[in-house]
Amino acid sequence: MKIRYDRLLIVILGLGLIIFLISLPFRKEKMIDLSSYSIDEVKEYASKYELELEIKEEYNDSSKGSFISQSIKKGEAINKKDKLIIVYSLGKEINYKDYNVNELGRVPIMMYHGIQNMKNSETKYTGGNIDKDGYQRTSEAFRKDLEFYYESGYRMVRLNDYVNGNIDVELGYSPLILTFDDGLSNNILVTDIKDGEIVIDPNSAVGILEEFKKKYPDFNVTATFFVNGNLFNQKEYNDKILNWLVNNGYDIGNHTYNHVNFNSATSEKAISEVARIYQKLDSIIPGKYVNILALPYGYPSKSHSNFKHILEGSYEGYSYNTIATLRVGWESDLSPFNTNFDKTYLKRIRAYDNNGTSFDIESSFKSLEKTRYISDGNKDTVTIKKEDKDLVKTNKKVNLY
Repeated sequence: MKIRYDRLLIVILGLGLIIFLISLPFRKEKMIDLSSYSIDEVKEYASKYELELEIKEEYNDSSKGSFISQSIKKGEAINKKDKLIIVYSLGKEINYKDYNVNELGRVPIMMYHGIQNMKNSETKYTGGNIDKDGYQRTSEAFRKDLEFYYESGYRMVRLNDYVNGNIDVELGYSPLILTFDDGLSNNILVTDIKDGEIVIDPNSAVGILEEFKKKYPDFNVTATFFVNGNLFNQKEYNDKILNWLVNNGYDIGNHTYNHVNFNSATSEKAISEVARIYQKLDSIIPGKYVNILALPYGYPSKSHSNFKHILEGSYEGYSYNTIATLRVGWESDLSPFNTNFDKTYLKRIRAYDNNGTSFDIESSFKSLEKTRYISDGNKDTVTIKKEDKDLVKTNKKVNLY
């Protein structure tokens, strides 16, 4: 009997293929070494093999963000729904006392209006005040203000982040918020258009802020500008200005359409004044402005009948909601994690000079020396002293020391 080896080989190979295909569902995928993977790559890997992923952080002698361990070791078989725990380093454990961390401390919200290209020596008032009350400041004074804030250990945060309790500041440093009212042209003065982009006067407020953004990248330069119906009073450039600001790390808020006095306005007038600015911003930068309103003249009180119309209303079919308001205050305000924090009625510090008296910049920051918010360096935790534990209100992890 003659054996056909070629046919036999085909049969053997066929059987082998069948056995291989049958065994595929039973083959176990092996875990790989994830130490060189980014967090996004780890998430993608876990999703691909349907693993339950948990990412943890712990203090370790390695640098912050370094990979420490994975619960399923390299080469081990993995199954769907297996729990994979990846641990990253928080860096060396922090002694919060060394930094006097206090995330229930007070936060300065600075209130500016106009910045004019002048030297302090060219004014007849105190320091950098161009008018008696310092609502208009010289460009020289504004530069000195920014240097003072930086050297004093403050770093800027967005007003909207503060209101929502998202404070991301380096360990040992303090948050600072800048605001500008009235949408004056000297806030961001456009001198030309080149290649479709606005050219900003370097001595306007934004020009100076951009200068400091380059000089001190860790300053986290930002500000919120509260506008009226004329926006920045540069009709041919207003739309471009708004878009440039929100695309370059700044925010736009509501200062009412005609700088209304809520104390004397009818309810209908109050509603229209708030709504019309939101409508205007919606038409130019939809979804990119903040629902925060700076109260003209600092009025009214929360007990005034118009206050509810500032927070919520409807005008000609357009509905709005305001999450926070700012007063023309005289001091810093509370940490957003303080049980008494009220974002609907925040205080501000008027940015002016008065020889260290009457709540000017100098006196305000002197009063903050022992009460200021000092960050633990982790935006996802709130670190406070043990004796203050009854004053904290947050959904974040609380560290006591």
